Amino acid sequence: MSERQVVIVGGGFGGLFAARALAGGPFDVTLVDRTAQHVFQPLLYQCATGILSEGQITAPLRRLVQRHRNVECICAEVVDVDVARKRVICLRPLGEPIELRYDKLIVAAGVTQSYFGHDEFAQWAPGMKTISDALMIRRRVFGAFEMAETAADAAELRRWLTFALVGAGPTGVELAGQIRELATKTLRSEYRRVNPEDARVLLFDGGPSPLAAFGRRLSGKAAEELQALGVELHMDTMVTSVDSSGLLVQDNQGKQHRYQAATVLWTAGVEAVPLAAALAGATGAEQDKAGRIVVQDDLTIRGHPDISVIGDMMSLRKLPGVAEVAMQSGMYAGRRVRHELTGQPGGAAVGGRPRLTGPAKRQFRYYDLGSAAYISRGRAVMSAGPVKVGGFAGWLGWLFVHIAFLTGFRNRVGAILTWWVAFSRDIRRERAYTTRQVGKVSDIYHVRPEELSRGPDSAR
Repeated sequence: MSERQVVIVGGGFGGLFAARALAGGPFDVTLVDRTAQHVFQPLLYQCATGILSEGQITAPLRRLVQRHRNVECICAEVVDVDVARKRVICLRPLGEPIELRYDKLIVAAGVTQSYFGHDEFAQWAPGMKTISDALMIRRRVFGAFEMAETAADAAELRRWLTFALVGAGPTGVELAGQIRELATKTLRSEYRRVNPEDARVLLFDGGPSPLAAFGRRLSGKAAEELQALGVELHMDTMVTSVDSSGLLVQDNQGKQHRYQAATVLWTAGVEAVPLAAALAGATGAEQDKAGRIVVQDDLTIRGHPDISVIGDMMSLRKLPGVAEVAMQSGMYAGRRVRHELTGQPGGAAVGGRPRLTGPAKRQFRYYDLGSAAYISRGRAVMSAGPVKVGGFAGWLGWLFVHIAFLTGFRNRVGAILTWWVAFSRDIRRERAYTTRQVGKVSDIYHVRPEELSRGPDSAR
């Protein structure tokens, strides 16, 4: 065991790429994640709407790093950092605290859903950041059609067949398109009393258009595609209240409108996880409005060169919270730490063996490789530098990007086969859900002391 210890917090894109960049070095790397699973978040909406299974968009971190003998994985939630003692404070599942020593710390803990100061909305409008969130949304979406089949009157039927999504970024657009496609294609002939094609999908956003970050032309193209699919766009509106029967919104003229909807999904806004506040308190780091840690050009916290913050949790030059930023910042931070510990400018090929790649960079530079958003089968928009395409060409670009970055050969092959069946035959086989309130039961890291004293089974 090496005397030099590197701790990486979070097994998302940033943490995984940092671990790969540190593979094979003369130091020990500990990758800490609360589920010990890598989740391909850009495809969570396809898990939620029955195209892909959760197994096709996740991979055990232990399997992903098993060839790298200096990297180990620990299932725990990091809650604090003791800067003076260079210790990371973690909670094991069931709540037992443990400490990990570090010489270098890379924090890639990501973000969570933001309700803009209205956390009470969460019980009625779940977000989509985790597998648990996707499975909860799957239950609510497919469950809504089941409830509509036995509705007592027309008003109840309309409420169950109305789906409201708050936020017209990529997640909101993709989820809205998939729910509408689900209703008009997959489910259209399965029910006897209700017509799934009558389902209304309402998309709300405070901005003037969906996918505004893609530019005016692609944003307009996305709006056209969504409307052709049957999605109702309500732009320039702010949600002021959400409850069990629907939501209240206010338009840019100050007028309020009430919409009855049994299913409200929140796809607007993110904020840093609670660890960010703890880290800021321990280091004196500045936080932006979303709670993300402001970092220097080398991704370290000012005054703490041994602590790097990467991915969605970092705030630097207004970089977007997308997978590409997390991947590139993770690779950069890993290579820089490797150079500082060994004097060698090494790194690891993505998914390959460690190899040297030239001098370590002094400053992190992000190379925008483009963004893509799926709307419906054969319809997507993609922006990659000067290339901005929509429709079928955008869909092919989206397909290539997601196959290329989907973690693991098995996941890629499984996704391709599943997509072929779903897109060619309108079949979604991943529709199983549980009647248990996924996401509402106790979290394994937040166990009451009396539950722990009764044994682990009482907390599950």
